[in-house]
Amino acid sequence: MKIRLDEIGDEPWSWHSEETVEPSSLERDEILELSPIEWRGEISRLDQGFLLRAHLSYGQTLACQRCLRPVTDKVDDELELLLVDHEPGAEEEERELEEEDLGVLVIDEPELDLWPLLREQVQLNVPMRPLCTEDCAGLCPVCGADLNEGACDCARQSFDPRWSGLAALRDRLAPEADEPED
Repeated sequence: MKIRLDEIGDEPWSWHSEETVEPSSLERDEILELSPIEWRGEISRLDQGFLLRAHLSYGQTLACQRCLRPVTDKVDDELELLLVDHEPGAEEEERELEEEDLGVLVIDEPELDLWPLLREQVQLNVPMRPLCTEDCAGLCPVCGADLNEGACDCARQSFDPRWSGLAALRDRLAPEADEPED
C-alpha cells in the first residue's frame, strides 16, 4: 500500500487492511507459517515531517530451534515512526546510529510504501531462538530422535568430537610411551 504524504492535511490519514506475507519471502527458515496480518494505523502531519502510528496483529508458526517442533505464537505489536524529509543537498556519509535515530525514517519521496515497513516488523517479531519449551531436550545428534519423547538407543560419543584430533594423536603416541626403556 502506497500513501501520498503530500496529500495529508490537518486530519490524519488512516488505514485498516489485512495483508498476507509469504514466509518464503522473508528469508527466515524458522518461519513455517504466517496467518493474515491485521494492519491498521494513521499518519499525522507534524511541523517537521509526519508521525506514523500502527498496530499489527497476526499468528506465526515457527520451528523450535532444538527439536524442530512447530511453535505457534500470537503477535500484537505497535509501531511508531517519525517520518522526516531527506534534506536536499545533504551529503550522504556514514555515521553511527544513535538511540534517538531508531524511531526515525528518512524519506526521499512524497510517496511512502508501507509494504517494506510491514515486512520489517514481521521479521523483527521472530524470536532469535524460538523454543517449544524452555527445557526442550532437542534432537539426538547421532540418530535424530526427539529426546523430549525419551532417550534413544543409539551409541553416543562420550566426548566432544572437536577433540578427536588430539585423541588420535594420543592413541598414536601411546604405544611409544608403553615401550620399555633400554
